[in-house]
Amino acid sequence: MGLFIAFSAASALAQSGGQPGAFMSYGAGARSLGMGGAFFAVADDASASYWNPAALTLLERKEFTAMQATLFEDTTLNFFTYAHPTTTKGTWAISMTQLKSVGFEKISITANPAGDEIVDIKTEGSFDSVEQAMAFSWGRDVSDKLAFGVMAKNITRSLDTSVDSFKAIDIAMLQKFSKTYRAAIGIQNVFSMASGDTDDKLPLTIKFGQALSLFKGALVFGFDIAKPQNSATNWRFGGEYWLMYWSALRFGVMGTPAIQEADFGLGIKYKNLGFDISQGVHALGSTTRFSVTLRMGQSNKSKHDREVREIVRQALQYFKSGYFTRAMEKLRSAMDADPGNAEIRRMVTRLQGAIDYVPDATGGEEVPTLTRRGIIAYVDGKDLRASVNVLRHAFNKDPKNDRLLSLLNMVEKEANVSELTRKPEGPEIFTYIDQRTYDARQSIYDGKYDLAMKRAQDILDLEPNNETALEIMGSAFYLMDQKEKAKVIWERVVEINPNNSIVKNFLKQVR
Repeated sequence: MGLFIAFSAASALAQSGGQPGAFMSYGAGARSLGMGGAFFAVADDASASYWNPAALTLLERKEFTAMQATLFEDTTLNFFTYAHPTTTKGTWAISMTQLKSVGFEKISITANPAGDEIVDIKTEGSFDSVEQAMAFSWGRDVSDKLAFGVMAKNITRSLDTSVDSFKAIDIAMLQKFSKTYRAAIGIQNVFSMASGDTDDKLPLTIKFGQALSLFKGALVFGFDIAKPQNSATNWRFGGEYWLMYWSALRFGVMGTPAIQEADFGLGIKYKNLGFDISQGVHALGSTTRFSVTLRMGQSNKSKHDREVREIVRQALQYFKSGYFTRAMEKLRSAMDADPGNAEIRRMVTRLQGAIDYVPDATGGEEVPTLTRRGIIAYVDGKDLRASVNVLRHAFNKDPKNDRLLSLLNMVEKEANVSELTRKPEGPEIFTYIDQRTYDARQSIYDGKYDLAMKRAQDILDLEPNNETALEIMGSAFYLMDQKEKAKVIWERVVEINPNNSIVKNFLKQVR
């Protein structure tokens, strides 16, 4: 144990170039140190407040972690952190990292006036050396794949009566590429300022980490690279294997770039309590670290999911009643609470497109009822053709409604309809059905039989028993020399209207 501080100091100097704040590169938590400190992208426990604030988003419950190591006589390394996930505002954490040595002898020396001979040495008690960092960390999901985090820290150093301090900010991002692989990148001390008895500056450090999870999380590998300003690149690699749900084995190495330390560790979980121990082996001996983790409260993810579902339920109530603007407000609240929910994001995007033209469609009248059904079908997105047909029917009932026509055209474009609905041309009493009937007849006269059938089908989509449309479609089949199909269509016309003498005469020609 007594050799640890000497090695740690040498290792920290190698990794930080001997710059201030070197003790912050020692690591925190026996679990992560058992993996060689390769924890930047792995960090899924409370120690993420130290390693990577963006990874705090991986926590589902409140956690408290404490680590203590007695380095040698009168020297200790301590780490404490508390992480608190919230349902809508991300996860925040507070932490303290402290390296403390006590009991150094303080003396004063008196020399003769010429300065070439010591004439008196007096003992004046003792003094301590303390380096401490207090930090506030916060992380939040930006989407279902990306998380962002920031850490604000205050580092103080005191040696006897000399005191200085540094304030700094770290930023980090975590990209979850899949359930098995994620990567992280961050910049430490992106902003810093010093005060007190020092001209030192904290080094700007760039970090990159990767995490690979296999066998449903039973086996995890981590690999980190860090490049402090004005010093060499260092790397860390480690792994964790859960033999059973309550026990894990760990290993790791760290280098700068030559291997500086090899690590191994053991983790045990019992209900809400976790106990971890790690052993580091290096050129000067070995080091042991212990830490305890306590998990508290219910799963924040479950509570969060329930709250989001309730917001969505309220939104759907407004939505189905035609209060689209209010529904949008609720859906945006749900999206703020769960920015990674792709289904909510899709609903917001579609509904926003609809309410740009029709903010609300309330009431029991035919046009708003049809409009409401069409928008609901559009936002659902499973059958855009059904949305087109219902909105066309609504427009047929209200052909002067330009906003409804614009909405219909937008949905038609998304449904890849080749011919968009246009405002009826002709007499003032023309409706959409009238216009399509006119267009279908004109196509017959022009010899464009395929177009005539298409426009007749547009009518039948809205009114399946429209006698005139069926009559025109039968005529188009007949003129295309598809007499059997014409016969089937005309027979349907006669079923609808047995008094249609014109179609009866047509049928005599195909029998």
